[in-house]
Amino acid sequence: MNKSKENADEAENLNREGHSGGEVDFAKDPLKDKIGSSLKRLYDDVVNEPVPDEFLSLLAQADSRK
Repeated sequence: MNKSKENADEAENLNREGHSGGEVDFAKDPLKDKIGSSLKRLYDDVVNEPVPDEFLSLLAQADSRK
């Protein structure tokens, strides 16, 4: 069996088992929904944090050396 056929068969098996790499329906599992919501809030908080001055300074130094 060639690799692409093996990969397709593996993906089909994962889809049948509900472990695909695609979107997950968290509404079916309240615990996963709660974990997902918590992770999203944490991610949003981190993304919205300001960049530290020391890091900005390092970036400026790196840019000036180009």
